[in-house]
Amino acid sequence: MLPILHLNGYKISSPTVLARITREELEQLLRGYGWTPYFVEGHDPALMHEAMAATLDMALEQIKRYKRTLASTATSCGPAGP
Repeated sequence: MLPILHLNGYKISSPTVLARITREELEQLLRGYGWTPYFVEGHDPALMHEAMAATLDMALEQIKRYKRTLASTATSCGPAGP
């Protein structure tokens, strides 16, 4: 699973709960849930598209590495997700 959060984008009213905490708190929260967060931020659609694509490629490569490692070991417990 690869959850993607879009915090406060196109929101009409007040900020979302996760948008109200600091980036450090958000990162710690997600790591506490067992995830490795990657942040992509900005306002220019062309630059954001490129940055998001690069970040997704990086996350998917990490998932592939996890799968290869799990397939080559006898353990049934895997690492935290990206």
